[in-house]
Amino acid sequence: MYKLMLRQTEIHVTVHCRVPLLSIACLFIVVAVGSVVRAQQPCSITPALGIRTATNIFNVQQERTLGDIEAEWVESSYHPVHEVELAAHLNTVAGRILSQFPPDQAPRVRIILIDTPGAESFSIGPERIYITRQMITLLKNDDELAGLLGHELGHILAHQNAVIMSQLFRGILGVNTISDRKDISQTVNRLFASIDRDRRLLRKSAQIIETQEAIHQYEADRVALYASAAAGFSPQAFAELFDRSAKTNGRAGNLMTDIFAATTSDTRRLREIKKTLKRLPGPCREIVPVSSTEFRLWQAAVRSHPDYGTHDD
Repeated sequence: MYKLMLRQTEIHVTVHCRVPLLSIACLFIVVAVGSVVRAQQPCSITPALGIRTATNIFNVQQERTLGDIEAEWVESSYHPVHEVELAAHLNTVAGRILSQFPPDQAPRVRIILIDTPGAESFSIGPERIYITRQMITLLKNDDELAGLLGHELGHILAHQNAVIMSQLFRGILGVNTISDRKDISQTVNRLFASIDRDRRLLRKSAQIIETQEAIHQYEADRVALYASAAAGFSPQAFAELFDRSAKTNGRAGNLMTDIFAATTSDTRRLREIKKTLKRLPGPCREIVPVSSTEFRLWQAAVRSHPDYGTHDD
């Protein structure tokens, strides 16, 4: 989310929730239902959240309000596609992922398709996941889609958007409490105006975000692997999607590359994904991805939908 938000102040740091992606659409066609209602594999795990103590000055309603404010900016800058028929498939897959969590943890999430030049997905607030048409084009099957949605749900379930905005409010503005929508909106505007005026604050804000980014991504990746496997999808598919989209070519780095500072954030992240995969029970790791006709028809419908901007594929 943060790369897109910070573009308002010419801050071009790639720090949003990406599963590179992935790190910023109501879609779907009902023909894909058959591709997601497959027989459950013998994988019995619980995708428990790793709850960390972190500064969060937003209560539930304030976090929802923050998400509404951010969504207004996103949807005014990137044309959303609100198509009920296209949305049915996404909602089916997301529903299966969410059903793996206790009802009191599972939010009511809207998945919205937007069009940007890149393959991206990101979450904002506690209720919205945005996916670009290019990302849908990149997917090979519903298993990869499930991992993608699981990753973004991991960010939402851990309230990571609110945590980072809380730290920016405190670290840049010295703000420790907020109140109603007007106050939140004014504070957000003041944050970006302050960063825009002072390059030192730009560097400080980037440092705050990047410090949290790795922790948040690792946790969201873990949720993606466990939740997708628990829902009967292949967790290996998420690892393959990340490797392909991040262009790591299977390179996960090692102790030697760490010592010589040759390990990138993406290769280190791929290493953690592979470690998590190894910790899954054998039957979970052995779930085979399915590239169905239904998925391909739905993907083609998303790609060819006329209600888009002018970005080329």
